Amino acid sequence: MYVIDLTQYLDSKGAIAPERGPARKMADFLTAVPSDYDRPDDTPSPVCLKCPKHDRRGVETGTTEDDVVVWRCAVCRTEGRISNWRGSFWDLSQGTTSN
Repeated sequence: MYVIDLTQYLDSKGAIAPERGPARKMADFLTAVPSDYDRPDDTPSPVCLKCPKHDRRGVETGTTEDDVVVWRCAVCRTEGRISNWRGSFWDLSQGTTSN
């Protein structure tokens, strides 16, 4: 299970800090998951970062009572928790970005 504090992947202005490589891939995934909040049914969900390319499917997402985003891949069963996403550029819980 991945337990992530989103702020670890952001710079002082709130943008994604890693510019390339595995850290950027992870940051792109982590910012897509909170953006999935209340996603329209015809919009694909974020794609699992651990599945092989030919097996990649969207992850299931949700939030907990303590305001942590949780995600799980039904194919490979990789899962994670993302904290400190509220107020980020990717917090779409109110229908628009927070910043």
